[in-house]
Amino acid sequence: MKTFGYILLFLLAFIVTAVWKFPAAGILPHVNIQPVVLSGVSGSIWNGSARQVVPPPPAVEVSNVNWRFQPTALLKGNAAANLEFELLGGNGAGNVARGLNGDISVTDGKFLIPAANLSQFLPLPVADFGGNVIADIEDLQLENNLLTTTTGTVVWRNALVTGLLEAKLGQVVLDIVPKSVDGNPGHAGKLSNTDGDLDITGDFEIDINGNYKADVKLKPTATASAGLTGVLGSLGPIARRESDGSYRIRNSGNVRNLM
Repeated sequence: MKTFGYILLFLLAFIVTAVWKFPAAGILPHVNIQPVVLSGVSGSIWNGSARQVVPPPPAVEVSNVNWRFQPTALLKGNAAANLEFELLGGNGAGNVARGLNGDISVTDGKFLIPAANLSQFLPLPVADFGGNVIADIEDLQLENNLLTTTTGTVVWRNALVTGLLEAKLGQVVLDIVPKSVDGNPGHAGKLSNTDGDLDITGDFEIDINGNYKADVKLKPTATASAGLTGVLGSLGPIARRESDGSYRIRNSGNVRNLM
């Protein structure tokens, strides 16, 4: 009987080891993850990497993805992993979980991307950016492919804008929290900066359907050039001049119309 127990223990250890180290390259190409395409897969299912992950447009390509599966998440009915990756010339990391219903959550997400690589997402190529954008995502929830919850902070360090409007903006900070907007799930953001040619303050709201409202003030500081102040003054109805010398921009619409 004791011998039989040893045999079972050996078989269990063998199975656990085989599954844990099962080569990811042998199984992931056969898993239906379309329209996402993986290439250069190596390591195991539980601790592996992919040289390239290509999602459908307009999402951007992700490279050098490394994952560490989190088995304890299975106890809650989730598949979860810690991810590290590169995108847009920068890098990111975070814990990603997917529930049985397909909903996705991200916690402890961190991203660092050169601001210059974000100008491609502007509706019109009216400016170039300098500095680095650093995002710290405390919690993000996607339900039915809709962004329902985000709590985090985005910091633009050594912020620089060149083009139609040229200015050093110092350090720009955007805090994002969940908020009900006109009865719909949504988010609110607060914008501020320090040590720039402009003092920037602002608030925005956006609901789950992409409807937004923004209210931003730009006020030239002592370091602002006459040319910068002149550009602000020429914006006319877009940026209304206030009695304190600031220029106020109010806008609303739907983000789909900006794409």
